[in-house]
Formats: sequence, structure tokens, C-alpha cells
Amino acid sequence: MSDESHIKKVMKSSQTNSTKNADAPAVPRVRALVLRAPGINCDRETVQACRLAGFETDLVHINQLIKAPNPQRARGGSLLDYQLLVIPGGFSYGDDLGAGTLLAKNLTIHLGDQLRRFIDEGRPVLGICNGFQVLVRAGLLPGHPTDAVGATDAHPLGFAPAGPRATLTENASAMFECRWVRMAAQPSPCIFTRGIERPIEMPVAHGEGQFVLEDAIPKGHTVNRVPTHGDKSLAAHTSRPELTINNLPSVGAQFTVCPLGIAPLVDRLLSNGQVPLVYIEPGEAVVQPVAYPANPNGSLGNIAGICNARGNVFGLMPHPERFVTMLQHPQRRSSAGRQPDGLLIFKNAYEYALQCLHNSPQKTQHTPSSDLSPECRDPIYRVRCAPTSAELPTSAALPASAELPASAALPASATPLASVSYADSGVDIAAGEKAVKLMKDAVRATQGPEVLAGIGAFAGVFSAKALQKMRRPALVSSTDGVGTKTLIAAQAERYDTIGYDLVNHSINDLLMQGARPLFFMDYIAMGKLETIHAATIVKGIANACREAGCALLGGETAEMPDVYLPGAFDLAGTIVGVAEEDEIVNPQRGHSVSTISTGDVILGLPSNGLHTNGYSLARRVFAPYTLDTVFPELGEPLVDALLRPHRSYLHEITQLSDYLADRGRYIKGMAHITGGGFEGNITRILPSGMQAAIDTNTWSVPPLFQLIARLGNVPRAELYRALNMGIGVVVVLSPKSALEARCVLPELLTIGTIVEGEGVVLQF
Repeated sequence: MSDESHIKKVMKSSQTNSTKNADAPAVPRVRALVLRAPGINCDRETVQACRLAGFETDLVHINQLIKAPNPQRARGGSLLDYQLLVIPGGFSYGDDLGAGTLLAKNLTIHLGDQLRRFIDEGRPVLGICNGFQVLVRAGLLPGHPTDAVGATDAHPLGFAPAGPRATLTENASAMFECRWVRMAAQPSPCIFTRGIERPIEMPVAHGEGQFVLEDAIPKGHTVNRVPTHGDKSLAAHTSRPELTINNLPSVGAQFTVCPLGIAPLVDRLLSNGQVPLVYIEPGEAVVQPVAYPANPNGSLGNIAGICNARGNVFGLMPHPERFVTMLQHPQRRSSAGRQPDGLLIFKNAYEYALQCLHNSPQKTQHTPSSDLSPECRDPIYRVRCAPTSAELPTSAALPASAELPASAALPASATPLASVSYADSGVDIAAGEKAVKLMKDAVRATQGPEVLAGIGAFAGVFSAKALQKMRRPALVSSTDGVGTKTLIAAQAERYDTIGYDLVNHSINDLLMQGARPLFFMDYIAMGKLETIHAATIVKGIANACREAGCALLGGETAEMPDVYLPGAFDLAGTIVGVAEEDEIVNPQRGHSVSTISTGDVILGLPSNGLHTNGYSLARRVFAPYTLDTVFPELGEPLVDALLRPHRSYLHEITQLSDYLADRGRYIKGMAHITGGGFEGNITRILPSGMQAAIDTNTWSVPPLFQLIARLGNVPRAELYRALNMGIGVVVVLSPKSALEARCVLPELLTIGTIVEGEGVVLQF
């Protein structure tokens, strides 16, 4: 394969799917508006979450929306040109007048008519953290602010429209809470939580997240502070003055409130289905009275989120946009077919909006509530009736093993598909072409006259003319990957060094057989092709190849939606080299015989880090820490230590081999210390009857390995079985050759000897 195939294998097929049928109905555009305002800092990650769910998303500043309420003057059009409104988290307007207050005033004063129409038409509104506070301050939660007094359907709690009905005040802990929490979905008309039957996890990051209801505390009763020592009892006192929303105290201990008046109001919210999410204890699937820190802010009824009576306006304190890929979870939890918990919230909004558009094809914009289909008006339907694959033509798929007979008829409720392109299926040909353009120059820079077919060809062609000068040339090849180091690179969004890991690892494997590299071919797989990321990875591969004098002959970038989680990628490569047949190191039985014998010296070349092995163990150990953590032992951010590229030993091994050859000596054996550690790799080069005795006290173990051992309480034997522990390559030489080798390569360390026996023995 040539490097043009970085466009993807799938691009070799016909592109006729991208040609639209002029007579076919247009595919509905499901649009989301993410609101910007001064102080908001979660807007871009919220945009990404909406796009991952399927929305065509615009990030629009509140001032643009206010100044230009019609489509001709606003960047993204009016509010009514969208199917979803999201108010993201942050500190809108600096929270100088109370969290969310100014932004709420801007919305209700300047965009009140549009906003009410948006909600009345059943379109979804999502407020996250500070956005939740905005919805509450605007009077949209728990109910609509302009409904008539006494309309019990609109005001199930009997609240009057004047003044606030609820508020979000300081956390009961009087501290900013930043942690992951566990929640359970409750029976609710909320369209954002429908179909969620298992406990879910998301992070919180707030100082004012305690949900409090107006008039929750009767006159003569006060808040009672309850220490967080396991006492979950409720108590009421009459010795303190009346306590209202406006003078709730900030306290250092968790507090609960008297049940008189509060429990009935919370119960009414719950019975009306307006509490879609509640906090639960870790590991508990059943909702129970929840203490701090599982309930991070002290909200009554363990409330994590509130919706309006209709279910299309939802506010929650946890951040769903921060768990839209499995990489974002500190423990990288995943299972087959399971989507990240935060993405479920956005997916539900997308499926609901898409369903409404399909059921009202002629009213995709400014559709009155009365004109919507029953499915989009009835909140009970939205909760209890999960969409079928027929109702969700682009977001749901049949199992891979399922087949539909040619004669099968569509269900009566099925909506016929509009014309579908390859991009609609998740494969973006244009993005692949852009990625190739970005990486072409770097790939070409590795190719000399020996490359006869490269960019644009169906397969790479490498001239073997130079091999004619060799006596008995033997081709040597190796295929490998970089393991879960890709997860660290993706999490840190550093893609410029992972290509070096792949190439250098492969070159080192080739060197162990005494070969020199000729050409390299890579393979990158992503769930969604990010052109800049893919091009950056390939540029790293190309740069490493160029430094090694190796041609990057070709490769492939595959875009495979549903196979890889969003944000994740895999990386592998194949290297081909050449060696004189009678100079091959580490020969296998049946060919030339190994010359390793008792008394030979085992030397080690230091590693510069984990290289490309042991990352599953390292990620498990460092899961509680952020990547920018600076441990005193390391003296640098953790991410720098973990992503340091795999060291290439090409220069050192070539120099040593040439030096010894000039003196009539040779390398007897070499082992690349990768997966399997010392025993797993050194054993592969030992002839029968020979044993490698390694003295682990002959070198200093680098701080990163010591840190993994300490934090993970990893047994010493396990460390040397999984990690390189500071030794990247082992070289076996005769005693005299070892003395000379240390002259040319002073960094060589004597770490053991060859004795009679079998296998590898580590001496601690």
C-alpha cells in the first residue's frame, strides 16, 4: 500500500453514495446552539459533546443573539432556528451578582419571547452547572415563569410566578467540590435521561450547587447543622430566627433541614417526575439517604438535576460534556457496546430532536407545539417508549450479524430514509483527503531514489538493486504497535511523539537480528478521523523514519465508526530490513548455531522511560492523578515522563557492531526489553543449557519505575516481568569484547553473566 492509502481503504470504493438524488427529500439538519457569555469556560467542550451526539452545532455569543434576533443578521440565526439550546458551565459574568443572575436577566429580558416559544414548542433546553443556575434564576426551573397563577398543571408545586421558586446556593461543605459522582435516573418525563436504567457517573466542579426550594423552611424552624460523622438524622429547632433562601448560612459541616414543609415539596417534585437524576452512594444502584461526599453539595432529596413538568428543560450540576469519551474517566471504564455516561444525555436530546423533525418534516423551523406529533408532545411517551431502529435511521444500527431479507417490508411506523451519504454513515472522505495533503510532504521527505512507487500508487515499490552488492542478503521484518500509550497521548492531546514510539520500537526489534532498516509502513485506526491528529501522527512517523535512514513507503488511516470509541485510536506498523545471512544475530535452531556460552558478559543499554510497554499497569497506578501532576521524584509533569518517546538504539548498536567487526569480534546475542520484561525477552536468545543471571543491584532504577512500585504497591518480581526497569536493550558479549565495548559505549552497564542452567534468574 502506498501512503496515498492514508485516505483510508474505504476510499478505494465508489463514491456514488455521496451524490444526492435530486428528487429525494433533504436530510433534516438537527441544529444545536451552545450559548457563550463572559466568564463561561465550558463552551467548547460542550460544542464537541453536541457534535459527537450528531448535532450540527454553533457556538453563539449572547450579544450576537440579542443584537440580531433574525437569521439574516445573526451568525447562527435566531434562537428559533435551532432544535437544542445548551447553556454551558463556567462563571457567567463573573457571578458578581450571584451565580447565573446576569445571564438569566439577559435571556428573559432580551430573548424572553423567543425563549418561551422555544420551550412551548417542546424543543429541549439543557443547563449545565452554571447553566443550571441560569435556568433557575430565569424561573424556567422548576416551572415556566410566565404561567398563570394557580394553573396546577404548570405549577405542580403551587408556586406563585413572582419571585424565585428555587435557588442553588453554597455547598453544604462550604468548599468548592471537584470530584466524580454517581447518580441514578428516576421515573421522569425528562427527554435527556430516557432509557437510562443503570447508575451513571460524571464529574462535578462547583461551589454553589445545593438545590433549595423557596418557603421550604417554615417560620420558627431553622437549618440544623449535622456533622458528617455518619449521622444522617433530620432535626428541627425553633430557637433560631427564621431562615430563608436569602440568608442560608455557609457552614463547614454537612447540614440537613427540618422535615416540616421540606419533604412534602421534594416529594411533589419527585411524584411529578421533575427530579430525573439523584446522587447515590458509590456502588449502590438503589437510591438511599446519601451523605457527603457522594452528595457533593447537600441538595435536599439528593437532587442532582431538575426538569420542568413537560420534561424538555433540564438543569443538572454534574458535567455530562466531560464524559463523552471513555478516555475522560479516571479509571477508563468501558465495556462492549456501552457509551460514555455523559454522551447519553446529548444522544437522547439528538434522538428526540431528530424524531420530532422526521415526524414533522414540513415544520422543521418555528413549529407550534400544537402541530407537533403526539410522540414529541407527550412526555410520558418520551420516557416509556424507547425509539426503535426504524425510528432512528442514522443513530441506531442493527447488530453486525443481523440481515434483512430482500423481501422484508418496513414496519408501518418506519420513516423512509432520505438520501444517505458516506459521511452520514460516519466516514468522511473529504477529511481523509485533507489528512493526506497535510502529511504528503513529510512522507516524501523520507523517500529516496530507491522508492519507485509512492504517493498515489496502489502499493509501494522499493528497489532491491542495492541488495545485489550483498553476498547473501536476507530480508528481516517485524510488526508491532505502541499499546495503550495511545490512550495517554489522546488524553493529553499530544500526537507529535507517538509516531516516534512506533518507529523506534520497530527498529530496535529489527536490530536484535542484526539487520538495518529499509522501509516502514504504518496503520492508524480511528473511530472518527481527526485530520490534524492523523497528520501529526504520520509526521512523527515520517520524522523518525528520516532520522533512521528508512523510507516511509506507505500506510493506511482507517476511519471505523462504532469500532473505536470517540477520541481513541490505534497505531501499528511493519518494518522491513536486510542483513547478511551469516551475520544474523540470535539465530533460531535449524540454521546457524548460537555462540552464547558460560562466562559471557551481559551488558545493558539504559532506557529513557517506559518506552511502549507497561502502560496498562502505569495507567492503573496513576489513575487518581492528573497528567499535569509533578511528583518530586520526577521533577517534571507526569505526562512528560509517560509520553517520552521510545529510545532508538540504531546508532549505538551500529557503532558497536562496526567497532567489534573491525577487530574480528561480533555480538553474540541481543534482547529488546519490551512486554514480558527481562525473563520474557532474554529467554528468547538463550541456547539450551544456558542461563542468564541478572544482578538487579548493578544499576539504579529510574524514579518513574520506583514511583509506580510505591504508589501501586507492585511486587518486585512483577515489576521486572512487566517493565524494562531502566534497561532498554541487553547485549551478550565475550569477556574481552565486553571490555572493548565499554570503551566505545561508556553507558553500557554490566548487569549479569551467562551460567549453566535454563532461563533467566533475577538476583535482588
